[in-house]
Parts: sequence; C-alpha cells; structure tokens
Amino acid sequence: MKAIPVAVRERILKLYEQGKDTREIATSLGYCVAAVRRVRQHFRQRGTLEPLTHRCGRKTLLTEARQARLERLLAQRPDATLAELGAQFKRPTSTIDLWLNRLGWSCKKNAARRGAVAARRGRAKEAVVATTGGRARRPADLRG
Repeated sequence: MKAIPVAVRERILKLYEQGKDTREIATSLGYCVAAVRRVRQHFRQRGTLEPLTHRCGRKTLLTEARQARLERLLAQRPDATLAELGAQFKRPTSTIDLWLNRLGWSCKKNAARRGAVAARRGRAKEAVVATTGGRARRPADLRG
C-alpha cells in the first residue's frame, strides 16, 4: 500500500485543528478512519509528517571495506575465479557472484566445461555412436 502523501497529511492535521471528527476527515479525503487516525498518532510520536522508509530485511554483507578489498583484488587479478575470490573472503562462490553482479562485473564462461555439460545430456553421445559405427565406447578415463 502506498504511503499517504505529505501534503494530504498536512491537510489531515489542519482539519483536526479545525475541530473536525476523524470519520468526517476520512470520508472527505477518501481514506479509511484508521489511516487518518494513524497520521495523527505518528505525528505525535515522531514529530514529523514524513512516512517511515522501508527499514527491514536482510542487510548486505558487502560492506564498503569488503567492496574496496574486492575491487583491489579484481584490479590485481581480473581473471580470478569465483572460488579463488571466495577463498579470500571465506564466502561461498554464490555470494561472490552476487557481489560481482552488484558491482557490474561478470564471470567468464568456461568453454571446456560447456562441452562436458552437453555430453552429459546425451547430445554428444549420439554423435559418438554415429562415428563409431553404432558402438558407443566409453573413454578410459571415465567411470560409472
């Protein structure tokens, strides 16, 4: 739900000062009675009409000091892997990946690993069967 604009909050307080009832103010401005009442209560408690900002949720682990350190490491070794960077910070690679994305960096793709993924999915297996005359041979270095 959107916060009530500050101009409307000021109008609510002026109507209260004029002696209007909460229900009258709510119907004239198109807000519910509870919202109008809360504007007045919050003004009494906080002394301001500004709405509270969203202050909950998990705080980031990427502090300014860690960000500076990560940028220094990337300047020294821009080709470092996520595992190497994670070892420096004692954090998992998924965390380092999030930090790099936040800073605008991307990770280099591994061409050799992409080929291995295709082989596990069966695409390369069909090509091997076709080239070996129908007999699928397993390389000597693979198990399972």
